[in-house]
Amino acid sequence: MRNSFLLIFLFVSSAYTLSAQEAEKLKKYQSPVSKRVYTKGDTIWVGEPAKNVFTTAKKYADIFVKDKKNVCGYRELDSVIAGTPCVIKTILSFKEHCTFEFKNVVVLELQGPNNLTLFMPLDKALQVKEVIVFPNPVKYAGTEALDERTVFLLNLEQSKGTTADHALKYCKLINPEKGKAYEQNLPLFEKEKKEWIQKLDAARKITHLKDTFIISLPAYLGKFSFDKGEFQMVDNPLMYGSKALKVTTDSKLLFDNYKSFISIRSAKDNADFFQNVTTPDYNGNRKAYAQIKAICTSITKEPVLGGATAENPGNSILHFTILEIVILDSDNADYNFVGSRKLK
Repeated sequence: MRNSFLLIFLFVSSAYTLSAQEAEKLKKYQSPVSKRVYTKGDTIWVGEPAKNVFTTAKKYADIFVKDKKNVCGYRELDSVIAGTPCVIKTILSFKEHCTFEFKNVVVLELQGPNNLTLFMPLDKALQVKEVIVFPNPVKYAGTEALDERTVFLLNLEQSKGTTADHALKYCKLINPEKGKAYEQNLPLFEKEKKEWIQKLDAARKITHLKDTFIISLPAYLGKFSFDKGEFQMVDNPLMYGSKALKVTTDSKLLFDNYKSFISIRSAKDNADFFQNVTTPDYNGNRKAYAQIKAICTSITKEPVLGGATAENPGNSILHFTILEIVILDSDNADYNFVGSRKLK
C-alpha cells in the first residue's frame, strides 16, 4: 500500500512539473530591452558568448540546446556561432521551469545553423549581448590596426634603427614562443637571423608614419542628451581621453584633436538600447568601446625627470589626428552600434 501511495505521489508530482513547464505560445513579443517586436519567421543574429567569470571556455550563457542527459533536458550551447542568422520558429512564454533561465521569461525557439534547434531566453540574451541588435554600419577594411607590432614599427622608423639590430625583438612580438627559444639559444637565432631580417624589412615597407590606423580603446559615455541627440565622451586618463595613454611598455598615444571628439551622435533607439544593456558607474557613466580611425602624424619623446639616459630614454608619444570615431557597446567591432562622429 505504501508503495502504491509513493507511485501515485511521484506520478502526480511529475505531471504537475510537466504542466508547470508547459509554455504559452505567443504570436509576437515586444522586448522591453531592445524595444523591438519579434514574430515567428523573423531573423535574429547571434553575437559572441557572454563573458563568464566561472570558466574560460566559450559557452553561451543564454542560448541552449536540448540534452536528455541534463536534469532539466537543456544545456548551454558550447559552440561559438557568432554572426550567424537564426530564424524564429516559435515564441514560448514560460511561468515555471526547472531550467532557471527559462523561468518567468519569453524563450525563442530558433532554427540555427546545421539544422540545430536553439532555445534563447530573449531578454537575458540581449542583456549579455549574445544577440546583435544594431550591427556596426562602419567598416574599415584594409586599414591597419594599431597594436604592439605596429607601434614597434613606427618607433623603429622614427629612430631610423637598423633592421638587423631589431630582428630578434620583432620575432618576439609576432612569435613569442619562438622568440623565447631564440633568447635561450642565441646561436640558433644567428643561424636563422637572415629570415627574420627579411620579414622585418618587408613589414617596414608597409607601415609608416602618416599612415591611417584603427585604434580600439575602451571609452566612457555620460548621459544621453535627447535635445542634442548625443552622448558626451567622458575624459578618462586610463581610457579614451585628452591625456597620453600608455599602449606599450615604452610608448603612449595622444589624440591632438581630442576636443573635436568629445561627443558622439546617436539615434534614440540605439541610445535607449545602450542604456538598457549597460550598468552606469557611481557617476552615472557607462563603459563603451571606441573604434577610432586616425592618422599618426608624428612621434615625440616624453620628458624624463633629470634627463633621458640610455637606460631610461623616456616614453615615445605617438601623436594622432582623429578622422572618425565609432562607439559600440561591445568589444566586438561588429556590434552593437551606439553612434559616431566624423571630422568636419
